Amino acid sequence: MNLGIRAILYTTRKWKKTLLIFCLLLSITTLVLSGLAIADAQEEQTEEVRGTTGASFTVERDISTGGWTSGYSTQEFMTDDMIKEIAAVDGIAGYDASLITLPRFFNDKGEAFVTVENYSYYCYGSYNSQYHELFLSGRFELVEGKHITDDMSNGVIISKELADRNNLKVGDTVTGIYYPENNTPAVDMEIVGLFDIVADKDDAVNMYDDSSYYDYSNYVFCSMEAAKGLIKGWGEDGDGISEAYYYVSDAAQLDSVIKEVQGISSVNWNNYKITSNDEVYQNISSSLSDTGTLITTLIIVITVVSMVLIILILSMSVRSRKREMGILLAVGIAKPSVILQYILETALIAVVAFPLAYLSSRQVAGAIGTLFGKAAENVVVTPQHFALVAVVGGILLIIAVIVSCIPALRFKPKQILSQME
Repeated sequence: MNLGIRAILYTTRKWKKTLLIFCLLLSITTLVLSGLAIADAQEEQTEEVRGTTGASFTVERDISTGGWTSGYSTQEFMTDDMIKEIAAVDGIAGYDASLITLPRFFNDKGEAFVTVENYSYYCYGSYNSQYHELFLSGRFELVEGKHITDDMSNGVIISKELADRNNLKVGDTVTGIYYPENNTPAVDMEIVGLFDIVADKDDAVNMYDDSSYYDYSNYVFCSMEAAKGLIKGWGEDGDGISEAYYYVSDAAQLDSVIKEVQGISSVNWNNYKITSNDEVYQNISSSLSDTGTLITTLIIVITVVSMVLIILILSMSVRSRKREMGILLAVGIAKPSVILQYILETALIAVVAFPLAYLSSRQVAGAIGTLFGKAAENVVVTPQHFALVAVVGGILLIIAVIVSCIPALRFKPKQILSQME
């Protein structure tokens, strides 16, 4: 009798065992397909995080390598050419720089701003305020209006708290003066945006520079042209661009971008230092990595446990078929043919279970994905997943059949039959 026919007849006659293996294969394949879909959704989320979260780094004067005079560091300031040369490095999507001034501000009636502490404000001259470290790190959040851009000549962003305290709004005009008692230039500016304070000023990370003496509500961002106008004619040694911020769109490339920046020969890196700012990305990516590891581990555990179960079931089946096996071998059927029959029997079950598992996994993968924090619509079982599982699953089933047959087939037909009562 043809071994294919024998395989069909056996799977039909032993329908309970066939049903058991079918249910096991259906459940395993559904879970593995769902796991692969969740893993792909995880990878897509990681890629999205890399693109949307990004990361940044700061280049600033290293005052520890410079001298001091009249209370000011003599370390060189950053130049426009240097800032723009760094910004031209591949991978950098945007930049900003800070020209720090401590002006006083007045409303359109010439009245000084009402403030909680200090009579002046910690003002950052800015090219593109959205790339300022305080916004990139999430400590400040723009809630009204727009950010300062390098094509603005007189824009200013203030805290919402300061605006409320002084009855100001987006579109109002204010005047900044660095030192009114010394007749420094008055610079008129338009409020283009308001920011909310998200960070805690008492956090240790925010307490170790000159700006820590100022309440966050007294922070101001103005156009670089306006900042230069504020110090025009003043010429203090401490005035200049002291730091610049660079945004890297792909956070995973931050280290390589920094390495390339450090290779710019025109910059004397003994006078400057670079600090990476990727806390948000690292926190999120660490969480995503942990979830990805968990998903991969679960897929491996499911596969291994399933292989063990299938081998046990097949081994029990082979043991119960020793007489049949001995007779087949005794009439001259080769051992490979017997193994091939058992493989065909399992394959007949798999060719039904695998496609049904593909259909069922498309329905349940989203529900399982929500347990891992994924949106159901983002967890999609693809034909590629099915092809991978079908090929790998088929190979594993063949291995399982061979392993389960080894204990019995190592005997000769007469030995197998002699073991039967």
